[in-house]
Amino acid sequence: MSISPNFKKIVNIDSARKKKKGGYGGPPASPPMFGKGLTDQTMKSLYNRFSKPKTEEDHRNRALFSILSKTGLRAKEVVSLRFSNLVKAPTGETLITFTRKGGKLGFAVLPEESLKTIREYHSAFEIQSDMFFLSRPKRNQTARTALTTRSLQRIVSSWDVTTCQGKKIHPHALRHTVGQKMLDKAGSIAAQKVLGHSSPITTAKFYTKPFVDGSEYLKW
Repeated sequence: MSISPNFKKIVNIDSARKKKKGGYGGPPASPPMFGKGLTDQTMKSLYNRFSKPKTEEDHRNRALFSILSKTGLRAKEVVSLRFSNLVKAPTGETLITFTRKGGKLGFAVLPEESLKTIREYHSAFEIQSDMFFLSRPKRNQTARTALTTRSLQRIVSSWDVTTCQGKKIHPHALRHTVGQKMLDKAGSIAAQKVLGHSSPITTAKFYTKPFVDGSEYLKW
């Protein structure tokens, strides 16, 4: 039996919509209740833990924490930082240039406090390198190599704290912490500039807290 060319297939609208959205699952997943960053209490605990370094590992941890918690840079950007890429802005700030995600040139303000921790880390162990962060020498060796993103993730993971979602800390969790804090305290434009986003809409989309205590403002 041949099918008439005028025949039109009848499709159930609800079924078509479900297929378009990718399946017949239940209701859409709700957004996570808690952010991906760290609490203020955890950040203060890490700051205090690294405040009095003794070993090379301690000094490097302090410098890494200072950079990650003050700049919000991505792991790949952090391990690429060099002294030769420091620039003094006309307004007095110290800037550091690096290659951003996507291959574009980026820059960030490097607080004097953070730069001091890096210089002390290098000075205490007579490190002669243009790179900010390096591996520790192995037994009976003096050679160091530039830190890799995998090494950085392993180091940060060894700090053994968890995010607001209960997951083990990773470098990007500190970027989320910086983004959310900047958004809360200084607004989307300032947060956008610190994180290097192309638009404050992107910043607001990913770093706005999923809930707000309005009681401070809702007083009648």
